Amino acid sequence: MAAEQTDWGDLLDAVDWVGPADEYWPSHAGTRTLLRGLAADDARSVTMGLSHLWDSFVEYPNVFPPTAPAVGYVLALLDHRPGGDSVIRSPRGQLRPLRAHLLAWLSAVAEAVGDVREREFVELAGYSPVEYPASPWHTIRQLRPRMYDTVAAFLDDPHPAVRQEAIAAAAVLVRVPELAVHHRRIAAAARAFLAACTDPIRRRWAEEAFGELTAGN
Repeated sequence: MAAEQTDWGDLLDAVDWVGPADEYWPSHAGTRTLLRGLAADDARSVTMGLSHLWDSFVEYPNVFPPTAPAVGYVLALLDHRPGGDSVIRSPRGQLRPLRAHLLAWLSAVAEAVGDVREREFVELAGYSPVEYPASPWHTIRQLRPRMYDTVAAFLDDPHPAVRQEAIAAAAVLVRVPELAVHHRRIAAAARAFLAACTDPIRRRWAEEAFGELTAGN
């Protein structure tokens, strides 16, 4: 694990996480340490890292500049299947494997830069966040194909909570034209999840997800 920690440190050290201290980039000097905690062996560090992910990068309707490198870091973590079978309790009280929590966060970020949120941003602010070339919305949108590839790798995960979050994230990502070609695959994954699921709460979720994916088809 020590070698992996060093690799994560190198990845995190390459980013200026603090940036300019203004209202559009909330300064947090501890970001590097907190995110490194996601690759740690102790549950407390992982939980603190998860809390920082959820609290510091997206604040409706804003998506802050550090979000793009945070997405890259989470994708790198997921490529290494972090946490194994150990379950972690999220700041919101959900007990599930770390990879499920990370997939849920990616889904939220993908939703935050989607067309619906862009329209809502315009209604609230009077301008579009994509009008500016340096907007983090552009960078994150460019990451969506890579996000999909990472998420799709978990569609057959042995843990149902991980499969659920993978389907949820993929369902958001395939809404965009460049990823629409994967729509049928995700609909099939949702259908299979529904067919195999016995938990009533997860079944209700799967029915809604499958209904959204097949609407209009």
